[in-house]
Amino acid sequence: MGNHMKFDRVLSGSLNILVSYKNNIMITSKDHKGIKMRINAFVNLFSSWQPQDFPFYVTLASICPSKDSNFFNLRFQFLLSSFLLLASSCHQKADIEKQEGSVAVIQVDLSQSRTGKLSEFFEPEINYIWLEDELEEAQLNSNLQQIVFHGDKIYALDNNGCKCISMFNKSGKYLGRIGAYGEGPGEYHDLGSLIVVNEELVLLEGFSGDIMWFSLEGEFLRESNLKGFSGIGVFSEFDERFYFYNIARNSGEFFVQSLNMKLQDTINYMSYHPERLESGMTGRNYFQKSKHHLYFGMTFLDTIYQFQNQQLVPKYVFEYGNYGQDLERLNGMEIMERITYMNTQGKFYFRGRYQVSEKQLYTILSYEGDFYNLFYAQESSKSNLIESVIINDIDGGFNVPMLPNGFAPGKLGFTMPGKAFYQALMTKKKQMGQVEYESWVKGVGANLAKTAFAGKVSENPVLIVYTLK
Repeated sequence: MGNHMKFDRVLSGSLNILVSYKNNIMITSKDHKGIKMRINAFVNLFSSWQPQDFPFYVTLASICPSKDSNFFNLRFQFLLSSFLLLASSCHQKADIEKQEGSVAVIQVDLSQSRTGKLSEFFEPEINYIWLEDELEEAQLNSNLQQIVFHGDKIYALDNNGCKCISMFNKSGKYLGRIGAYGEGPGEYHDLGSLIVVNEELVLLEGFSGDIMWFSLEGEFLRESNLKGFSGIGVFSEFDERFYFYNIARNSGEFFVQSLNMKLQDTINYMSYHPERLESGMTGRNYFQKSKHHLYFGMTFLDTIYQFQNQQLVPKYVFEYGNYGQDLERLNGMEIMERITYMNTQGKFYFRGRYQVSEKQLYTILSYEGDFYNLFYAQESSKSNLIESVIINDIDGGFNVPMLPNGFAPGKLGFTMPGKAFYQALMTKKKQMGQVEYESWVKGVGANLAKTAFAGKVSENPVLIVYTLK
C-alpha cells in the first residue's frame, strides 16, 4: 500500500473519531486508558475505512492536492501528533466507558482465567424448549442453520435436513412450514438468513439474490431480487436499513453493504485489503443486535463496531497482550494448514461469535486447543475469562462448555438432539444417585427433566436458552 493511501485512510478514520467524540468525550493527560482506547480505534480505522466515505476527505484533498509521498508523510505525522495531543490535553466530561460512542478496551489475560458460574452472568432462569416432531413433516436436522425468536413464535431454518423453514410456538409445539423447496413463487433453493422487518418475515436466499416476504404466520406475500450478495444479512430497526455481509476477495470489494427499505441508496463498509488476514467465513454471526444498537464483528479483526448514524464506529477493542495470535503467521499458511494450526496451537484471536446486551458482551475464544468463555461487564469495564465449563448453579443441570447460538438480543445458548439430551440426564442420574436425583427432579430440575423425557426418542433439537444480565 502506498504512502498516500495510508495517509488517506488514517486521515479519514481519525477525522471520524474526532467528530464522533468532540461533544461528549474528553480525557485528561492522566487518563492513560482513555488514550489507549483512542489509539486502538485509530489503528483499526487505519485498516478498515475508506476516505470517500467521509466528506472531510474531499475538503482536505482540495486543500492538499499534492501526490508527493513525502508531503503526505509529513501530514500523516502532523495528523497523528494532533490526534495524540487532543487526547492528552482535553478534560474528562463524563465516565468514558458509559458514553455513547466510546471505545472500550477489553483486556484478555490468560493468567487471570478462572472458573465461573452461570449466576454471575445470566438471569436466574434457564428455558428448555424441545421442538416437537409429532408430525413427520416437523422432523428437523439437529444442527439447524438459524433459530429466530420473535413474539410468541420460534422459526427454525434447516438447510441440511428438510431444507425448510419450520414454525413453532414458544413452547415448542409445531405450527407448520413456511414456503417450500422449489422454484415457484414463495419457494426457495437455499436458506440464507431469516429476519423480521416491520412484523413481516424476510427470507434472504443464499447466493441467488432472491428476497422473499412472508407474514408471521407463513403466508407468502411478495419477492424481489438483489444480485451479488451471499444471503447473510440483518435488518436494523434503529435506522430502517438492511445490512448484508459478502465475502470480499479483491481490492475495491466490501464486506458489508447497506440498503434502505426500497433496496436502494447503497452504503459500503469494511473494504478488502490484501495485506490483512481476511476470514473467508460465512459471516453468519457477524451481525448482532442489542435492544438499542446493531454491531458488526469479523473473524481475525480485534474490533467490534457499532453502526451509528450510518457510520461504522469502533465500540470494543480486544487487547490480548502476549497471548494474542500472530496473524501474519496465519496469513502465510494454506487454508487446511491454517485450520489445523488454529484448532491445536492457535493463540487468542476474535472468532466472530459474540452476543451483546446493554450490560455485557460475550464471546468465545480459544488458546492452544482449549476454549474459553469471555464476559465483559460494561459498567465496571471488567473482563472475566472463564476456563473449561461454566458451572450451572442456577438449576443444578448441565454445565456449559460454550454458548454458540444467539436466539434473540440478549438470549443465547446451545442446542442438543432430544435423544442426546435425555441420555445426558440419565448420566446425571447415575452421578447423583437415586435419592438425590428424585429430590432434584421434583425441585429446581423439574423443567429440565420434563423436557428430556418429552424428547427422549427425537432427533429434533432441545434449545437451552440463557438470558444475559
